[in-house]
Amino acid sequence: MGVLGMAGRAATAAGRRASLVTAGLAVALLLVSGFFSAAVPDALARERAYVSAPACAPGARSQGCTTTVSATVRGRDERSRGRDTRYWLRVAERDGGAVRRVRMSGSTLYDVVRAGDRVALTSWRGEVRRVRFGTAVEETAASPVGDWRLPLGVGLGTGPIALGFLGTAWWSRRRYATAAHASPWQLAVGIVGGALLGCVGFVAAQVSPGVGESLLVTALAVLPVAALTALCAGLLRRRQRRAVDTGDIVPVVPDGRRCVRAAVLGDASYGPYGAEGFDHLVVGDGPPAVTPDPDGRVARRPLPPTLSVVGVRAPRPDDWPLLAGGGTYDTVVIECRDGGATVLVVLDRADAPVVLGALRAAARAAG
Repeated sequence: MGVLGMAGRAATAAGRRASLVTAGLAVALLLVSGFFSAAVPDALARERAYVSAPACAPGARSQGCTTTVSATVRGRDERSRGRDTRYWLRVAERDGGAVRRVRMSGSTLYDVVRAGDRVALTSWRGEVRRVRFGTAVEETAASPVGDWRLPLGVGLGTGPIALGFLGTAWWSRRRYATAAHASPWQLAVGIVGGALLGCVGFVAAQVSPGVGESLLVTALAVLPVAALTALCAGLLRRRQRRAVDTGDIVPVVPDGRRCVRAAVLGDASYGPYGAEGFDHLVVGDGPPAVTPDPDGRVARRPLPPTLSVVGVRAPRPDDWPLLAGGGTYDTVVIECRDGGATVLVVLDRADAPVVLGALRAAARAAG
């Protein structure tokens, strides 16, 4: 079996492997989404317990109530790692007492307090959860307020992406192998749509006041994202139909030497077929010849006179192993025969007429 025949089987096997890998990624993302989403109820329960906790009676301490004590700021600490900056206040409850570091959730109080200022520390379940300075209040990094945001954001972010991967795996397995044109965007449009909805869900979880609002924003984004995805898919299908239609490519005999970028691929592993680096084709100056020279002046290897044109078509999925991704929407394939072997000339649509004319003229001259 020749290289092109093996490429077709390899494309089929590669397509199956790709669909399995894509489905595996989808399942993994669904598990991640489920794991983080399952953590949201616990985070909400902790937040509600903290927010609704009453103040402890004077002199009493309990896990279910909050205590507030006055402390003096002894200093401030700041540490930056890349874009992440962390802030601490060093405070002491009594003069000469032990100094403790309280990590803040932001820089609101950090920017305004100075050493010697008096602040109020609110503790719950043994940790400082809130700091008050005058009328300014800020939660500490240990506060459970908003702990649901990150797991909810990850859950809402990875879920739609997983669905996009699942849709891509189905389409790759059922439809892509028989597509009339090969393009990576055919596989990416569903994933991109899922990623867009996932981004909306993640951002909504970070900025919305509650879980319900986050879910509502994400749900409202489904229709616009679906419409945008459908629009992109429609534009891709329209471009695909134009790419598949090669009826406007008619042979034009070159009136002078032309050197165009083209790959000549065939079953034979010798001669002009499959020669590494020979990515240009010279026409209009004797027999068509491949060359690595963009000017087409040196290292020319003429194509065999036995080469005959079968037709012009768009790249297909089974061309992927040879076309390194299927080309673009402006790529066309001139399919030829050399005896019993199939030969593909892959080039830009704009260059196809003169190459087609040169190949047919060379075949007539040899016949």
